[in-house]
Amino acid sequence: MTWHQKKAQSIAYLDKYKDEISQEAYDRILYVIGIYAIEDMFMTEEDVKDMIRVEKGEITTDALIEEIKERYRKKWNMAGQQN
Repeated sequence: MTWHQKKAQSIAYLDKYKDEISQEAYDRILYVIGIYAIEDMFMTEEDVKDMIRVEKGEITTDALIEEIKERYRKKWNMAGQQN
């Protein structure tokens, strides 16, 4: 996939959920997608869903960070490690 296609895919993930969030929240997440793309990083659908949870107040940023760490610990079978 090209850079533009990867960025468009990240935006498509956001568009899939745009009716669940305010225009301001949509714009903030879209901004982050753009910043990521500048660094040649692209948001997955899971990333977008996590950002939406924060925007909706369902989880704090700190709690999300811990949740993501745990996801990766499980993914890479690092259950006992702390960071």
